[in-house]
Amino acid sequence: MFQINSFFNFKRSKPKQYVGCVRNPKKPNEFHKLLAKACAHYGLTMIYYTPKDVDMEQHQVTGKILVNDKWITEITNVPVFNDLATLCFRHKEVTNYLRQMSTISNDLIGTKTKQYRLVRDGEQFKDIVIPYITTNQPESIMTFLSKHPMVILKPSRGMRGEHIYKVTVLDDGRYHLIHETDEETLTHDEIFQFLYGLVSKKKYICQKYIETVDENGKPFDVRIRLEKNVYGKWETVVNLVRIAGKQKIVSNVAQGGYVAELSSFLQVNYPDNWKAIEKKIIQIGDGLPGHIEELTGKHLSSLGIDIGIDPNGNTYLFEINTSPGTEFAIGEIALIKSGYYYYKMNEINNANKKTQSM
Repeated sequence: MFQINSFFNFKRSKPKQYVGCVRNPKKPNEFHKLLAKACAHYGLTMIYYTPKDVDMEQHQVTGKILVNDKWITEITNVPVFNDLATLCFRHKEVTNYLRQMSTISNDLIGTKTKQYRLVRDGEQFKDIVIPYITTNQPESIMTFLSKHPMVILKPSRGMRGEHIYKVTVLDDGRYHLIHETDEETLTHDEIFQFLYGLVSKKKYICQKYIETVDENGKPFDVRIRLEKNVYGKWETVVNLVRIAGKQKIVSNVAQGGYVAELSSFLQVNYPDNWKAIEKKIIQIGDGLPGHIEELTGKHLSSLGIDIGIDPNGNTYLFEINTSPGTEFAIGEIALIKSGYYYYKMNEINNANKKTQSM
């Protein structure tokens, strides 16, 4: 992991250099304040702005910079490097403009279905892909249930663990349905009608259910949180276990729940093989990010990889998030991310010098 001591050894650059932090919320939060301070130690001025703050005619942005621990409004030319949260890609015109005018930090890698297909077809990590189908046909889900009598249904483009259902085929031919804290038992006709109403509106992923619960029966997953560092390389910031609160299916902390440290959690819940599981998770964190970039041909800078672990200790890919949160280890994320900004600015400046000398 990038050390704080080496971080402060970098000398400040003399010229004022802007780096853009582009997010949808109008106001920067506490993490962005830490990030701005970390950027300052690299001689960089971080300007926080939204897609709506871009003037494509004047080639300027109106954003906020941190001065004496307070945010002030400033207008400047479009920064040569911009860190875009992938949610900003909804503003297609602005995103395309920034892509033409500058170097951007992130890109989209597609829906969950595409993610699974990429990893499966990429061979290297295909063993962690869970059997699944993507469909808007209830008949297809019923057929899948005949092969896998316990499934998870989630929107192909869903986020933050919302609209996720668990369906189980019971011994008497009925179906047990769970959504968040609610559950009910349905007949064949009732489950078919439910599925028709659900998937006719949007495509859903129907995925074999992997039992990932702790010793208390609480659903959990492992979040591998990664950033690119001052050397332009992927670095694991933290491996956390997210444990559900009242939810019966998902472990998203945004909907309640809590987190635990990976090694301690594994030792308690998988005492016989916890070291092998931890080693596998570390291998996924070390290898999957670069593998995804190679398969997609796209450059990324932040990732959250969600992993499930079944009772036997087998690991499975739940999701790859290109806009992971910063609510945990925010100090380390700010240090590592600002280092990557420094790396990219040096790369851009060196390329410009070569162009000017030709």
